[in-house]
Amino acid sequence: ENWYDSEEDILGIHIEDKEYWKSIELPNGIIIDVSRDGKIIGIEILRASKIFSGDVKKVLDLVKK
Repeated sequence: ENWYDSEEDILGIHIEDKEYWKSIELPNGIIIDVSRDGKIIGIEILRASKIFSGDVKKVLDLVKK
């Protein structure tokens, strides 16, 4: 399930139901969750409201529901 934490300003995107192994944090504030077999299972975007602004901010509005 996708989620948005407005207090922390983090957007979480769920991709696949697999057992979590570790997270890889990229320098641009994106965290990729990886399963033991190397599949991307989720993504967290820090400072999401700064990335999703203007018309694209509708993404956050949809996830809040």
